[in-house]
Amino acid sequence: PDLLAYPSMEGSFGAREAIAGWMRRRCGHIAVDPRRLVITLGARHALSLALDEACAPGDTLLVESSTYHGFRASAEARGIRIAGVGMDADGVLPAELKRMALTTGARCVYLQPTLQNPTTATMPLARRREIAMVIAECDLTLIEGDVYSPLAWHGRTELPPLAELAPDRCLHAGGIGKVLGPGLRVGWLLLPDDPSHQRAASAIRLATDGLPALFPSIVAGWMANGVADILLDNLADAMAERNALARAILGEGVIAVNGLHAWLPSGDAVGIEARALARGVRVTPSRPLAADGEHVVGVRLCLGAEEDIGRLEIALRILADVR
Repeated sequence: PDLLAYPSMEGSFGAREAIAGWMRRRCGHIAVDPRRLVITLGARHALSLALDEACAPGDTLLVESSTYHGFRASAEARGIRIAGVGMDADGVLPAELKRMALTTGARCVYLQPTLQNPTTATMPLARRREIAMVIAECDLTLIEGDVYSPLAWHGRTELPPLAELAPDRCLHAGGIGKVLGPGLRVGWLLLPDDPSHQRAASAIRLATDGLPALFPSIVAGWMANGVADILLDNLADAMAERNALARAILGEGVIAVNGLHAWLPSGDAVGIEARALARGVRVTPSRPLAADGEHVVGVRLCLGAEEDIGRLEIALRILADVR
């Protein structure tokens, strides 16, 4: 019956406790205070709340030079200017982050340190510590996007999210859609302090009078009874098979590290997309992935969207022909 009443603005405490436990068990966190969590309508909603907390129209927001197109679109719709920061195989370069912060006057940065979208880069521990130092030195607020870490840490030793290294400066957005299904629309935002948590809860109250409590309660139950872990294990096994298939067909040039997508670096990304589409294969449009919308450096390949692995193999072979 409680699920049919008006919900708590930040989500029920029981659901937030279950999510906090999942973040510690499957996402690399050491300490998560459920009182600082707000349950959201998916990770995209969490990122939108973080944007509204950290940025204002006219501000400059630093992002990775290739970034999640949905977040970039949300920022630009709010009148926020985007500036890309140079990357290497380990993610954003600390020296470039510092330089861009100083030259643009930006006070906020958005990063995806684990299985970055679209490049799949994962920051090693030393890089994470360097980035955290630059964030503190340049007085930056960090928005951390983290939806892939359960796949990244499947059967491996965890790396701490940036929220653990810069807890007072980080708004950490996550969600369960990539693991249990995007139709559940269950995400979360971990806030750095009580005032920011209260503002996020108030934003939900003003917009919706509280989010539906049913699906978060289902997800919390799966996290508590082990069903979520079983589904994650099944997904991880399937994606390991699909990434191995991509590596076998596309060769050493493709970066496929057992996530839901792979990255094919190429200076001819737009041409590859057009030639593949002419033969019936659609890949993620590359231009929106570039921070400036122009300097495209690769093609993002969705390996999890096609349910039939046989059809995926055909698509990968066509892509190998047109690259």
